[in-house]
Formats: sequence, C-alpha cells, structure tokens
Amino acid sequence: MSDCQSIYLCFRMFTKISETQAVVFKFSNAVCETYNESWFLIHKCRIRAVNRNINTFNFNGTVLHPAYDISINGQVFKKANGYKPWLFKASIDGCQFIKRAYNPVAILVFNIFKEFTNFNHSCPYNGTQLVKGFYLRPELLKLPIPSGDYLLSLTWLFDKRPQFVTNIYFVFEEDL
Repeated sequence: MSDCQSIYLCFRMFTKISETQAVVFKFSNAVCETYNESWFLIHKCRIRAVNRNINTFNFNGTVLHPAYDISINGQVFKKANGYKPWLFKASIDGCQFIKRAYNPVAILVFNIFKEFTNFNHSCPYNGTQLVKGFYLRPELLKLPIPSGDYLLSLTWLFDKRPQFVTNIYFVFEEDL
C-alpha cells in the first residue's frame, strides 16, 4: 500500500469516527421583530420542540407590497459574557443571490434551510413567506465551529430601509 493510500484510509477512518460522535445542534430561541408593519407583517416566529434533541423553527410573514430590492445584513455572534460578534458579518443582495449564489457563508446558511422555505424564487417578493418545520442537521454544517451558544442575526432591508429582523439562537455542542 502506498503512502497516499494509507493517508487516505486514515483520513476516511478519522472522518467516519467524527461523523458518529454525539453532536447537539439545535435552536434555543427565535425573536423576530418588524420595523415597518405597512410593508411586512410577522404572523409567526416560533421554535417548537419535536423531541429532546430536535426542535423546529416556523416563520410566517407577509410582504404587503412587491419588494424588488432586497438586501440582507447577517452577522453571527457567540455567547461569552453576552453575545459578542464572531467571525462572520456579511451583507448580500438577496435578489442577486437567488439568481447566482456568490457569498460562501450565505450559501452555507441557505443550503441548511432552503428545503423548508418558499424563499427560492427571484424578485419580486410579495405575499406570504414561509419557513416551516426547519430543523438543524449537523451533517449540513460544512465548517468546524467550536462548541457554544450562537446567535444568527439577519436584518432584512427592502429598498435600502430595514423592514424586519430575525434573531435565531442556536446551540452547537460536540462530544470529543
């Protein structure tokens, strides 16, 4: 067996072991707030427990007027004596992103929840916007992150004005 083959086998064995280790990756809270109820209404923003290890996020909101220019300001915070900014902060053009995904962090986040939502078409957005039954799966998280409590804060802007914010709190704990 060559050195390359033995390195590959060791790598595969290590990744198989790490895939079977216990991981807690679940929501802990969700807070949504609208800034302008004449443009966007939030009907539901809620975490529902399915069992001890899985809970789902459900969101129901209505865009009251067609939105052609949507931007999303996102930032990840890590809890350490309060929530402190951590590693990722990005602003993306939502309409352009749906046409052609260009931000690696946004691609990672979107791939985690895209099958649970109807946010999968190009602009304009109008009417009911849903996220239903969304639960976190550690196998879709492609980046190694340290154990801890996190906050993903998304501020949604229509025509360069903030319309609403979604703050999603989650826990990631890995037994090593």
